[in-house]
Amino acid sequence: MRICVAGRLTIEHGTAVLCERDLPGNQARLALAMLAVEHRHPVSRDQIADELWPERLPRSWETALRAVISKVRTACGRAGLDPSLIENAFGCYQLHLGHGTLDVDVAADALHTAESQLTHGEPLAAAANALVTCIICRRPFLPGLYNSWTLRRRDQLRDLHVAARQMLAETHAAAGNYALSARHAEHALELDPYREALHQRLIVSRALAGDRAGAAHCFDRYRTLLRDELGVEPSPDTVALFDAALGQGITSNRAQASSRPRALRASGRGSPTSAT
Repeated sequence: MRICVAGRLTIEHGTAVLCERDLPGNQARLALAMLAVEHRHPVSRDQIADELWPERLPRSWETALRAVISKVRTACGRAGLDPSLIENAFGCYQLHLGHGTLDVDVAADALHTAESQLTHGEPLAAAANALVTCIICRRPFLPGLYNSWTLRRRDQLRDLHVAARQMLAETHAAAGNYALSARHAEHALELDPYREALHQRLIVSRALAGDRAGAAHCFDRYRTLLRDELGVEPSPDTVALFDAALGQGITSNRAQASSRPRALRASGRGSPTSAT
């Protein structure tokens, strides 16, 4: 079985396919997505109901919730899936994934593998896994829904995407492709413009690619951002890194040694299924 919640919500098992359009409305869509993402543990009826009716629970909300879950099960059955995929007991529901895969789990696992591979001197293999994470996490997550659970998961996927882009910047720098490293750092900064490690990586990669003017521009842009938005200056570490880059006193080894540990510590990596 394969479940995708990033992009279009789908479940595939053999020849059976449940598509998002097969679900009867946003409530069924949200309930199925919640149970899929939280598949490792039961989800209480109260938690699901609070997300389905965030402003005010209906008077007979338990009956209404049973009806929503029943519609999801019916849609599964019509698509050729086993309706017992979703079970309930002790006031909770749980989706049983078994030996199947969930795309956001795949994304988190791929980034974890990439971190290990980079640590062990395998930058190209690490880049391939980080790219898997990027491909999954750049897809929209439940567009059109704005309940608190969806917004939290959306933020977690964005953080995972930033960490994967940062990993790509580090892996390509480790492989000596500084222009591509800088490009991925720029993409990551579009998602998280305040992450210092990314600005450091960008400045160093620009300098090592031979673009000292570009490195200076990146530093000035970061300094302006901090001054205008936060009223602070870049850290002494960033200033020193910039001075070394502009003075051509920075080498490939030094760039990696100075930026990679900080970058990985600052990545905020975590599985989108890990928090409740």
